[in-house]
Amino acid sequence: MINPIKQGYATGIAVNNADSKNKQTKTNETQKMESDSRVSKIAEQIKNGTYKIDLSATATAVADSLL
Repeated sequence: MINPIKQGYATGIAVNNADSKNKQTKTNETQKMESDSRVSKIAEQIKNGTYKIDLSATATAVADSLL
């Protein structure tokens, strides 16, 4: 039989783990929504012909990937 002290400790750990998982899920959902919003915005700019490529940032990223 589990004494009340050990049982309370185990319950506390289970609750903390559940809270951590919920926070991580909410963070992932928020990031996905922000990403979807950004993708939609870029797609609209491409469709309208107003999207501008940052050539300096692109060149830097390509050069960094080659090193």
